[in-house]
Amino acid sequence: MNFEAEVNSYEDICKILNIHPELEPDVSAYDGEDKKAAVSLFRLWNANKTAWNGEIIDFNNDDQEKYETLYDLGDETDPDSGLMYFTYRPVSSRSHAGARLLWPGITMAKHVIKVMQQDFMNVMKIPEKIIKTDNGSLKLSSMNFKSEINSYEDICKILNIDTDLEPNVSAYAEEDREAAISMFRLWKANKAVWNGEVIDFNNYDRNVYQHKYEVMCTLNDGAGGGSGFAYSSCSNAGDYSAVGARLLWPSTTIAKQMTKVMREDFINVMKIPEK
Repeated sequence: MNFEAEVNSYEDICKILNIHPELEPDVSAYDGEDKKAAVSLFRLWNANKTAWNGEIIDFNNDDQEKYETLYDLGDETDPDSGLMYFTYRPVSSRSHAGARLLWPGITMAKHVIKVMQQDFMNVMKIPEKIIKTDNGSLKLSSMNFKSEINSYEDICKILNIDTDLEPNVSAYAEEDREAAISMFRLWKANKAVWNGEVIDFNNYDRNVYQHKYEVMCTLNDGAGGGSGFAYSSCSNAGDYSAVGARLLWPSTTIAKQMTKVMREDFINVMKIPEK
């Protein structure tokens, strides 16, 4: 398949996958600011399937070309979109973005960003939503992350949501259903961790610089003592990111602990089960 020639709209992607372009996931379980992001992530996962054209993404094969792309998310990059392609990183067994947002070629990656720019923006950025208490603070409450969050149940307690709340994933391909539920859970965890603080990609003042980190995970079969997953390191995101706001964390300590507390969710999101 000649991806650049054949794919110039989401409708082209749906035609290749033989799905209806109006097929969308049920987003009723999501918070209002995440509904568009959930639909756009569904669309991007479909674009990714088209790009790989049946080839299996293999984290055990260092010779397989796979790239994750970084996006400049500061408002000054493009006032209309708030998103611009920044650069790429080659991936072997370690990735920030995970399999469903890796691409088999740089030209293809750049092309998909143009075709689906609004979807990338919806996934990468969170619409401004200021949460204030009576004293004007953005914080929801005082919280010690390490002592208060050691399970997804702790996250649900902080957010005051039912632990059984899950999205309806019937619209997804079978191999993506657990990943969709896990992404929903990770987005909830992210809300709890940021504790009401707005993630700001326009903060360049070194005196009040907002730290935000994206996690790199090792995904080959030997990682984690043969479990196929291990925390590797963190990258400090400024105004650019490979994963977007909902998978950034306010410190390396929190980021590392998240991979322990929600390990299976990270695996579900970052790896595609073999058919």
